[in-house]
Amino acid sequence: MGEKVPDKSNEVKKKVKINFNSDKTEAYITITYQDNGEDFYKKNTQELISDDEIIRYLNEYGIKYGILQSAIDYIKNNREVNKVIIAKGQKPKPPIEDSLNILFDCDKKLDIDETKDKIDYRSINYITSVKENEILAEIIIGEDGVNGINVFSEIIPSRSKKAIEFKAGQGCKLIDNKFISTIAGRPNYNKKSVWVEPIYILNNDVNLSSGNINFPANVQVNGKVSDGMKINCGNSLFVKDGVFNSVIKANNTSKIEGNIVGSTIEVGGIDLFRQEKIDLLTDLRSRIKSILDNFEFLKKNNLIKENVSEKLMIRILVESKYKDIPKLCIKIISNSSRDYRNSEIISIIKSKLLGSSLSNINGIDDLKEIIEKIDNELLELNEEAKNTIDLTMEYGQESEIKAAGDIVITGKGLFTSHLYAKDNIKFTSKNAVCRGGHLKAGKGIFATIVGNESGVVTQLEVEKKGEIKVDIAYQNTIFIVGNRKHILDKASKNIHVYLDKDGSIVINKLLL
Repeated sequence: MGEKVPDKSNEVKKKVKINFNSDKTEAYITITYQDNGEDFYKKNTQELISDDEIIRYLNEYGIKYGILQSAIDYIKNNREVNKVIIAKGQKPKPPIEDSLNILFDCDKKLDIDETKDKIDYRSINYITSVKENEILAEIIIGEDGVNGINVFSEIIPSRSKKAIEFKAGQGCKLIDNKFISTIAGRPNYNKKSVWVEPIYILNNDVNLSSGNINFPANVQVNGKVSDGMKINCGNSLFVKDGVFNSVIKANNTSKIEGNIVGSTIEVGGIDLFRQEKIDLLTDLRSRIKSILDNFEFLKKNNLIKENVSEKLMIRILVESKYKDIPKLCIKIISNSSRDYRNSEIISIIKSKLLGSSLSNINGIDDLKEIIEKIDNELLELNEEAKNTIDLTMEYGQESEIKAAGDIVITGKGLFTSHLYAKDNIKFTSKNAVCRGGHLKAGKGIFATIVGNESGVVTQLEVEKKGEIKVDIAYQNTIFIVGNRKHILDKASKNIHVYLDKDGSIVINKLLL
C-alpha cells in the first residue's frame, strides 16, 4: 500500500499585501483568504494566520520598526483584514521658528453699544498708540526640528530653525527679548522688527469718517477739522485747512493754517495748566497781601476799636472789600483737579478761606502763613513752567485760544475772540486787524490795527511788567497793565502802554 497523499481540498490560501504611506512612517496590511474558489467565510475554519506568519511577512517587506502588537492580535482573530496599520514610525517634527508676540492692537473701530440712546459716532475710530516705556512685543524662542524614523528603521531628517536677527527700530529698544518703546507714538512691526512712529498723519479732514484723534505724539492733518470734532495731541500739531467749531488740545508748539472759527484751542498741556495756576495763586496772594496792608493802615492810624479782634477785623475786610476771594478760591480748586501733586495750599484754602471756614483765621499771623505757603508753591511752579510752547495761526473768529508761550497771528487777524498767551501775542501782517474780544499776555501784545471806527470794544491786557504796542487803535480800545486800566477815547497811532516806576499807567500815543 503506497504513501497516503495529504488532502489539500480544505487548505486555506492567503494573499497578503502590504502598503505604505508617502513617507513610509505607516505600513498597512491587507489579507485575503480563499479555499479552492469557494468563499472561505462559509466554512467555520479555525485560526487563519499565526504570529510567526505575520512576522515572516513583515520581515520579507523589511519592516523592522514600530510593529504594533495590538494590530497582530487583531489580525489573527479577525477574518476581515483591510488596510490595518501594522507598523508605525515617527514623523519628523518640524522646527518651531522664533517669532514675535505682539502686545498692542492694530487700528480698529471701537465696538458700538447699540442699546444706548445716543451714540457718539465721532469716537468710533481708534488709533493705536503707546506711551514711552511700554512693552510692545516679546520674542518667542522656537525649537530645532526633531528627526523622524520610518518603519524600515531609516532616519527621516528634519531641519534646524532659521536664524532670525530681530532688531529694534526707531522709538524702540530691545531688552531681554522684549521690545520697549522709548517715545510715545504709533507702534508698528514686521516679521523681524518693531518700531514707533512719532507722528500720525491724516491726509484728509478730521470728520465722522476719521473720528476724533487722540494720539500721544505728533499729529499732522492735511485737511480741516470739521464741526464737532476733537483732537487731543500729545506733542506738536499741524492743521493745514483750519478748525471749525471743534476742540483742539496739543502739548507742544503747534501751527494751524487757515481759519479758526467757533473753536477752543489749548496749546501747552501741563505747562498751560501750570501757568493758569500761577496766575490764580498770584492773584490770591495779591488780595491777601492787600488785606494785610489795609489792616496795618487801620491799625497804624488807630482806626480799629480796642474791642475788635484781629479775627473779626479780617472777616469784616473780606466780606466788605474782598468778596471775590471765595470765587477765586473755587477757581484754584477747580484748576488743581488736574494737579499731579498734593497741594498744601488747597488744604489751606478749604480750611480757612471758603465760606464759614473764614472763622478759622484767628489773626494776621494766619494770613502771613498763607502767603508763605503760596510763595513756596509759586516758587516750585515757576521752576517747572519754564517751557515756552507757541502757537502760530492765521485767523481766529469767536474762539477761545490759549498757549503756554507766544501766540503768533500771521494772517488777517482776529474777530471777537479771547486769547491768552503766557508770553506774547504778536500780529505779523501789516494789515492784521484785531476787532472785539479780549487778549491777555504775560509779557507783551504787539498789534497792527485794533478796533474799528464804530468803536467796537476790544481789550488788550498784560501783566504789570508787560507792555502793549499798537500801530493803530480806535476809540473804546481798553488797555490793561497789571491792575491799571485805560480806555482810549480817540483813534490814535504809534501807541505804547506800560507801567512806570510808581505803578502808574503810561500811554504814549499820537492822534490818528
